[in-house]
Order: sequence, then structure tokens, then C-alpha cells
Amino acid sequence: MKEENWQENMEIPFHTPEDTDKEWYKYECPKCGEEDEVPGYVIDEFAMGKDLKEGEMPGVACPECGAKMKFKYTFER
Repeated sequence: MKEENWQENMEIPFHTPEDTDKEWYKYECPKCGEEDEVPGYVIDEFAMGKDLKEGEMPGVACPECGAKMKFKYTFER
């Protein structure tokens, strides 16, 4: 019996990266200065279930030092 690729049959409950791959968010760490570019679909999922005020961005941890990064701006790729 041929093994099926389970990922091909998996339903994604949220939008896919291809749906939102144009919108990106630039964050900067106030502690170490590291900059990171985060895709929009990741930010959307970080924001789910959070009680954010209008215009407030969800927190993102710095990949270098673990501090909370600050949102800088949105851009498209």
C-alpha cells in the first residue's frame, strides 16, 4: 500500500502564507538592536486571542536575546 502524504490532505484552519505573503512587518529589539522581518500571516496568528487595542501590534520575541521587539513599520514584498 502506498503511503499518502498527510500534509497534502491536511486542511489549514487559517489562511495560507501564499494568501498574505506580500505584507511584512519590521521589528527592532530595543535591547540588542537586532532587526527582524515577520510575515503578515505570523503576526495575524500571534494576535489571535489577544485583547489588543486598535492599532496595537502583538509582541514578538527577539531571536537573539529574547527581549520583546518593537514594531517599526509595515512593507510589501
